[in-house]
Amino acid sequence: MTREEKIETLIAYSETLPSIPDRLKDQRDNMDDVPECMTPVCLLSEKQPDGGVNFYFEVPPQAPTVRGLTSILASGLNGLTPEEILSVPADFFLPMNLSEAISQQRINGFIGVLAHMKQNAVRLMQEGS
Repeated sequence: MTREEKIETLIAYSETLPSIPDRLKDQRDNMDDVPECMTPVCLLSEKQPDGGVNFYFEVPPQAPTVRGLTSILASGLNGLTPEEILSVPADFFLPMNLSEAISQQRINGFIGVLAHMKQNAVRLMQEGS
């Protein structure tokens, strides 16, 4: 993909980031902030009856690239077990060559979101045992 195509794809992904379900809106105070992101990103995780984990994000609509990156993580990791989430390499995104389209700060935020997702997966694993 060209740089422009990557940006367009991130914007398209940003539009697919689901809103927090109404049943969880009162959990806003329990959401984890992701301080590695320049844009405010908040994360909430929920273990499913089948053992999978679903992640919910709050990312301002004025930050389409961050919303797009977050949506990529959500679509790729939602429903996986904590063990599967932990097995995702921190550098899995390198073949995407995102540095052609976004700043290193945004990439660091992306890595930070993944790290927080993994931390939540560990916490949910510990709560389940």
